[in-house]
Amino acid sequence: MLPLHYSIFFLTIFLYGVSGTESDITKFTVQMIGYSPKKNDDYVAVSRMAIPGYIVGFEPLANADRVHHMLLYGCTTPYADQFWEGMNTCGRGGSHILFAWARNAPNLDLPKGVSFSIGHENDGIKYFVLQVHYAQPFAGNVKDYSGVTLHISQKPTANLAAVMLFVSGQPIPPGQAQHQNNISCVYESPTDIHPFAFRTHTHAMGRVVSAYNKHNNIWAKIGARNPQWPQLFEEVHDPLTIKNGDIMAASCRFDSHDKTNWVPMGAMGTDEMCNFYMMFYWDSNKENPFPKGAVCGGEQGAFLDYPKEGFETLPPHPEWEHHAHQSSTPFGIIEEFALGKIGDVKIGQVAGLAFQSNGNLIVFHRADRVWNANTFDNYNILLDKTPIRDNVILVLDVSGREPKIVHALGKDKFYLPHGIYCDDDGYVYTTDVGSHTVAKWKFTGGDLDLIWQLGQNLMPGTDLKHFCKPASITREGDILYVADGYCNSRIVKITIDGKILNSFGLPGNGPTQFQLPHDIRVNSKKNLLVADRENGRVQELTTNGEYVQEWASSLFNNIYSVDVLGDYIFMIPGRMSLERQDIEVYAGRGGTGLIEFGFSGISRAFGAPHVLRVDPSGQSVYIGDIAEGKSVLWKFRIQKEGVVAHNAATVASTSPVLTSSSALPALLLIAIIVLGVSFVCVRKIRPSNGGFDRSGFKPVRTEENISFISDDDSDSE
Repeated sequence: MLPLHYSIFFLTIFLYGVSGTESDITKFTVQMIGYSPKKNDDYVAVSRMAIPGYIVGFEPLANADRVHHMLLYGCTTPYADQFWEGMNTCGRGGSHILFAWARNAPNLDLPKGVSFSIGHENDGIKYFVLQVHYAQPFAGNVKDYSGVTLHISQKPTANLAAVMLFVSGQPIPPGQAQHQNNISCVYESPTDIHPFAFRTHTHAMGRVVSAYNKHNNIWAKIGARNPQWPQLFEEVHDPLTIKNGDIMAASCRFDSHDKTNWVPMGAMGTDEMCNFYMMFYWDSNKENPFPKGAVCGGEQGAFLDYPKEGFETLPPHPEWEHHAHQSSTPFGIIEEFALGKIGDVKIGQVAGLAFQSNGNLIVFHRADRVWNANTFDNYNILLDKTPIRDNVILVLDVSGREPKIVHALGKDKFYLPHGIYCDDDGYVYTTDVGSHTVAKWKFTGGDLDLIWQLGQNLMPGTDLKHFCKPASITREGDILYVADGYCNSRIVKITIDGKILNSFGLPGNGPTQFQLPHDIRVNSKKNLLVADRENGRVQELTTNGEYVQEWASSLFNNIYSVDVLGDYIFMIPGRMSLERQDIEVYAGRGGTGLIEFGFSGISRAFGAPHVLRVDPSGQSVYIGDIAEGKSVLWKFRIQKEGVVAHNAATVASTSPVLTSSSALPALLLIAIIVLGVSFVCVRKIRPSNGGFDRSGFKPVRTEENISFISDDDSDSE
């Protein structure tokens, strides 16, 4: 028996190692693009051609607050090209369940020496079909990009894997504290199979789902699990071999005591389901026992002596049940305001945002000064050398429905505001692209006192005594990090008392190379997140500049700002790309380098968003927009209650035999409504250093934005 371990606390299942070294693994992601469910129980499916190889791991790219379930199929042919609506997943030929996810189940790595064969002539899997079920529409203008990343090796393994689905189609009678739906079938193949993991699924009425195998009149447990827990693949704890002629059986226990009508089996949230997924392997030199896919969907009277413990509920785990709690509140990111004025103050270009420890929002804007093509000369020297006469720092109380100005500060101190950061000690740090300086300030009553200033005022440069249009600043520990972005493409390290230490970064598009590092933040791992603007990505780096990972996508070609919320990062482009005529905020999870969802406003489109910040409570997102003549401060509220979960499998057949033929699709009919677009990402795991092209890079935009409001197509920012 090949061992498997999982930890609910780390939300990761480790099945003892991956078949192949990390450099051998290709990551292949199938995901939705920009889908917004329009109704309750909305089903969406997409298909993509499989690449040849061997799947050794699955990495779900989803969260149960948005996605009800995902099922990944391997098909000989898909039901339709790319995406479709209807009740089908696979077309003619084989239909194989490869992976199932719901209730925030973790990643899955297969045991060493085990893999799913895909894309080969003899495995019947030429396409992937990903089915996604949304329980309810989102609130606000949210688009979903959920999917599954497959870890694919090119090395054949000694054993091949598959998934068998036990499924019941029998309705549940009302008014019963315990009702059992039973499934059984005879295994008919000369190839021995070895279960190594299992997963259970019901809707809200399920209490336990179990499965056993009967060999020589002796029952052996495959597994049992409460379907209200996170629906992960759990280890089959005792070694087990299923042989030709054995009886395989599963049972779902339901509680219908509060129901007054029969509850049917089906794909809708008001229906029920009875599913047991058994992941197994066999010797790759032996005949494939289920070339068309494996489903057990009948009952052969095997339950007269079925083990009684298979009907018994399991000890409670409240923390697991809380983690998998289904929410009645739809996930959403909801626009709360988009303001051009706060009180009597007209907002200028909102270049920077920060928060005080009391939750007040600091807005760093440019008053009536606008950065355009006439702001600097060809040597990055500011042409108008007079400081801005108005207050450019607004401290706002945002606890109510409308923001209120608490303090207005900073007149005659700044030339062209850009980045701002407030630390827990109450000090404020700013970058001024006009004066090419970085400064530390202290709020004193209604005034702003300078502690220190670095850089030569109004004079750009490339050495460590100068900055050139420094864009952003943040703090980690006792060190400040400045994105000295527009000209120098570097990160400068400074002590909190104003001593410059060193810098890292070069122009380019490789790791720790930048084409305009425009924003910088610190994540929960105390690594730096750098919005590498013109490379269209966010790089995660250690505080010493070592490359960790990046987020990039065909959805955008520029990223202006980035911020952190728990395990997620939020990023926003500042201008439209040729491929996409709208701008959205995108969110991705740490460790994936991929986008999971996006959102935008309802009242109007983003013009030229420049900075994004998540408030310390994690409940709101603020965005500063610098569109010329239309500067806006946006606020969005994050709506999220627990998680929304459950996984679907199928409407079942009453056939008494194990299905391994073309009858499988009929057993796996699930409503699929596809209104979204999907895409696939194929990428090699990138080494942490080396292996990138250092030759050549596209010209850097050294100004603020591209004007798309007027006919003037000159660069401005």
